[in-house]
Amino acid sequence: MEITKERHELLVSVGWYKRPRVAAGIVIVFFLISLSGVVFPSLEEWSARITNRNYNGEGLIELLEAVFWIGASALYFFLLVREVKLHNWNLVSFWFLIFGAFCFVAFGEEISWGQHIFNFEPTETVIAYNKQKEFNFHNLNISEILQLASDNPARRFLTNLTTLLNPLFYLLCTIFWFVIPLLKKSGKLTGNKLISSLPSPAFGTVIFCGSCVIGYLVIDKLLFDVGEIFELSLALVGIMVPLDVLFKDSMQFPGKRSS
Repeated sequence: MEITKERHELLVSVGWYKRPRVAAGIVIVFFLISLSGVVFPSLEEWSARITNRNYNGEGLIELLEAVFWIGASALYFFLLVREVKLHNWNLVSFWFLIFGAFCFVAFGEEISWGQHIFNFEPTETVIAYNKQKEFNFHNLNISEILQLASDNPARRFLTNLTTLLNPLFYLLCTIFWFVIPLLKKSGKLTGNKLISSLPSPAFGTVIFCGSCVIGYLVIDKLLFDVGEIFELSLALVGIMVPLDVLFKDSMQFPGKRSS
């Protein structure tokens, strides 16, 4: 069936804005579960296990994050292979490689590189130098590795590396999936070849990401811990961006080439 310009625009609009609504629904459900544990003490343990709030264990939310991250990584590598086949190596394929690796590392760290799935025992070294005694990097106790004195002020930041890595992780995701796409939508940064070749999420994805960033900054600082829910929203954005690219290409109106 011939795709008219009007039908094409309708398909793009529906496809691009459906995912943010579904993602928002998922985030809201987990937020309400977390909120229930704050409001109703009898639900606190159940809520903590689901949303991993103040719970040193593997909650449902972390399993979902792992699924989204590995899905995002697979999609990015698929886009990488397709881009190289069609246009050889270029800046677009460079970004696909970077984001594919980024999402794979996020997946690996989320499952402690298989420990949460295969339940293998950590080595003595991991037990000694990892704050949660798990096989990952983001919980490393750098202060123990460096043998810092107990009164060294750096111990505050290095006892658990996640104190430094989490803000950096949040910042990078916000920059690449909210700030830069928003600037590109407004016509900024178009002269920079590296930035202009950055895979662009749909506007609905950008708004979803920005809303989650603002919600995290307000709720986490003023009300209660929603860090894990924010990480879930970032994992959702992580898989939505390559889906946006795939959908944009599949719904490309004849005669136009996706930028």
